[in-house]
Amino acid sequence: MRYWIWLALQSAISRKGALLIIVFSTAISVALLLAVLKIRDDTKTSFTNAISGVDLIVGSKGSPTELILYSVFHIGRPTSLISGKSIPEIQKINQVKWIVPIQLGDTYRSYPVVGTNSYFFDFIKAQNRSLTFTSGQAFSDQKDHELVLGANVAKQYKHRIADRITLSHGTGKGPAQDHADSPFVITGILAATGTPIDNSVFISIQSFNNLHDGSKNLQFAQLDSAQYTAFLIGLQQRSAVFSVRRQIDALKSFSLMAIMPGVALDELWQTMEIAENALILVSLGVVLTSIFGIISALMVSLEARGREIATLRAIGARPSQIFFFIIWETFMISLSGIVFGWVFLQITLLGFSEWFMKEWGILIQSGLPSQNDVLAILSILATALLCSTLPAIKAYRLALHEGLNPPSI
Repeated sequence: MRYWIWLALQSAISRKGALLIIVFSTAISVALLLAVLKIRDDTKTSFTNAISGVDLIVGSKGSPTELILYSVFHIGRPTSLISGKSIPEIQKINQVKWIVPIQLGDTYRSYPVVGTNSYFFDFIKAQNRSLTFTSGQAFSDQKDHELVLGANVAKQYKHRIADRITLSHGTGKGPAQDHADSPFVITGILAATGTPIDNSVFISIQSFNNLHDGSKNLQFAQLDSAQYTAFLIGLQQRSAVFSVRRQIDALKSFSLMAIMPGVALDELWQTMEIAENALILVSLGVVLTSIFGIISALMVSLEARGREIATLRAIGARPSQIFFFIIWETFMISLSGIVFGWVFLQITLLGFSEWFMKEWGILIQSGLPSQNDVLAILSILATALLCSTLPAIKAYRLALHEGLNPPSI
């Protein structure tokens, strides 16, 4: 076996120019496929962990998908608000540990303004990590006109602690739609999380209600101070989530719906399965093209390797050995391309992981190949070896011919 490995290496070295190009193209195609798989897996993880540490999300009865969209991703708006009178009823339920209310409706230069309390920064997690501040601290629930900025908002407008900004009602479009008479002071800037939190502005519930109740402009909606968009709930024990969910759904005085964020996010992710599969198919096409390039190069090279095969036959190599010699060459070329492609991908991920999180909101982590990566690599090798039987059969027949008509050497 060592002899054939050494022989295959020497044969490859003699054709290193062409083979390096083939290995490079294979590495690029393999890196592309593994990158798509990696981004798909990490995007799904980032998506499903957009909000963590929350056991239940409570909203008005309706679509679970719509509830997760407007409460977590701030897309769309609820059909109806939740009465604040439901909070004591929910708190009476055994196993409920904390409740963080959410109010939506205002914006800051198209970024959503989220009314909540300071517990949001204590209990809510993003990507399974606690929220941290790059500067400043959380607003005070007892003080008015204080806010916290998400990382992307602060970065885009270069805001700093103690800056004063003006919020807008709704989308802020149209005449007199800003709260110019009620400027807010920035008390804290959150660290980047790669979630919708980065694109949000947070103010206290008291500030949110006072902002509207104190407005003199009739175009502004006067909100009931006891109305909320959604509740984020944490439990004493996660095993009680189904029991608490049933009890919330069964509250007769209020039309409430409780959903488990992880389950709802998984269901929402399934709606993007078509785009996900399309990317994988494109990547597979690139890999197959590279494999066919390897096979084509071997087929063409056999035309000029008659002397090499004749020499091998002259020193006693059997046709079957010539057959497996070509198979082994394909294996080495494919494996080299896979190794170089994987190394190239890891280097790229190390260099651009921070950029992916800040620009795309995807937490990319380099590391050992995942189960999907291993299956993809094994599939590439198996496909390459299967396709290599074509040039191997041609070499086998050529070896038989050389055996019947040995060259004059």
